[in-house]
Amino acid sequence: MILFSWLLVHLDSRYEMQTSKSINKAMHHHLSIMMLMMMMMMLSFLTVRATNRGFLGYAAAFQVIRNSSVSRSSFSPPQSLHHPSRCTQQHHMSASPIIPCNDSETNLVNMLKEAYEDRETDGVQDIIRANQIIDQLSANGDADAVADELVTAAVEASNSNKSLAAILNGILGSCCGSSSGLGGFPRVALAVLELIDEMHGEDESSMIKPDLVTLSLVYYSLCHQSLHQPAQLVLERAQQMSKKAAGSSRRKALAAERRKGSKNSVLDAKEAEKRLQALCGPDIHILYESSDLVVFSKPAGQVCYHNKKTSAGKISASRKKKKKGTASDDDDDDDGSKIDISLEDSVLDLNFALSTVNPVARGIIHRLDRGTSGCVCLAKSNEAHMKLIASFFLRRVTKKYLALVQLSSSSSLEQEGVMNALVDGKPAVSKYKVVNKYYAGDGTNQGVALLEVETLTGRKHQVRVHCSGIGHPIIFDPLYSSFEPPVPASRRKTKKDFQRKRGKGDNTEEHVLSLPKAITDLAMSMTPGQERFFLHAQTLSIPEFDVDVQAPLPTWWTETLDQLES
Repeated sequence: MILFSWLLVHLDSRYEMQTSKSINKAMHHHLSIMMLMMMMMMLSFLTVRATNRGFLGYAAAFQVIRNSSVSRSSFSPPQSLHHPSRCTQQHHMSASPIIPCNDSETNLVNMLKEAYEDRETDGVQDIIRANQIIDQLSANGDADAVADELVTAAVEASNSNKSLAAILNGILGSCCGSSSGLGGFPRVALAVLELIDEMHGEDESSMIKPDLVTLSLVYYSLCHQSLHQPAQLVLERAQQMSKKAAGSSRRKALAAERRKGSKNSVLDAKEAEKRLQALCGPDIHILYESSDLVVFSKPAGQVCYHNKKTSAGKISASRKKKKKGTASDDDDDDDGSKIDISLEDSVLDLNFALSTVNPVARGIIHRLDRGTSGCVCLAKSNEAHMKLIASFFLRRVTKKYLALVQLSSSSSLEQEGVMNALVDGKPAVSKYKVVNKYYAGDGTNQGVALLEVETLTGRKHQVRVHCSGIGHPIIFDPLYSSFEPPVPASRRKTKKDFQRKRGKGDNTEEHVLSLPKAITDLAMSMTPGQERFFLHAQTLSIPEFDVDVQAPLPTWWTETLDQLES
């Protein structure tokens, strides 16, 4: 860049001297160009420095909370994933296991590696807390030294960017302390984040970079120790990252919302629930609301949010009128098009304030499948959003479901048990107990059972996969059970049309399931494209936000259970 600048100035000055009548004018132009180029180089240097630090002003805030006289220069951080600074051997993703520098590092690396392979981030957090690893490291050094030790061990214990990111988030989770604010290592968490920024700055193509979970964990640990200045900087960084990821569509939506807000006042909870039910049917409810969050009971058939906005999800005056007073989740518009309004859009239509830190969907902390009903939590502010993400990550949220599953003579169902099959290749644990059993009345052990299921981890489709894995899939589950979508009315012949499933690997073999009459009658009433199954997120408990709610069963659930009881 310097050589290019000199050449540009040299050629430009020669041109001026040849064409200008005044040498002084050429010299003046020469000096102006030189000063401009020097200012550009200085600005570029400062920009690179700010980028490598991860956030402008971030390092200064980190200095505010340091409380040790040990300087950072005495502890060199890992320079990249392939070259950990405190080990002489190069570490490559596909290389054989590393020979660490000393015995203490060997023990830490092995513990992190085994814990991650066993239970991923949950295992990493548990092993660090159980062995008081951060406490022991803190006794011999400051936050920088502890972070350096942990990050270097994480690099050596990982075998991919994905595993490294998970181990580092597990380390940050172990820095958060208890839910009451006791304990915790916020200075270590911030130092780990600084090291991640440095690693990413060295090699952006191969290194991980902080995501929303990473920033939420650091923010959570800082807030619990009342370190407000650095916490605010982390929050601002998350907001900027979300704004960049969301793009122009989010900016346009927020601008439209501001214009709408000037004309409409926010409704109280009761009035808002009435308007939601007029739009989405009687099975949607507001279970809890505070300045931080709002908890809804979502009806089956409604998606939490749309990845891509379509005309089917648009809320118009005509659709509000059409949906008013109906409970159907398969309504069509006047032109025959499908009405598919998401929970997010329904809430925003009522002028609720929702957080913006999630670039994909406003306020969404977690989600339920379209066919699942029950408790869903949405954040109102970005501060609450990041704290809630950390609470879910740290397993400080209790979720319980009701599931109506199939009974068959080929597999027994104990009164209670633990389901721990892998879900999408990841460790997952659920506990269940049988609430009741309803038999088909044909002299066999076939029928349905009502289960209460508590999820100890949060994997996609976890309850559905686990119930299917023990041989008792959820009734009407289109992915993990033997249920097939209903036959259109024009082709209906017998009730077996609603009980038929082709055998695996054999397109001609048919299996008829023996189900109670209440289930077959409900299947008869379903229409093609109607996606709902017997899984209900019944309770949600978030102690840090004083949330402890129970979602009422949808009307079609209660009607079916009443028939089964009778």
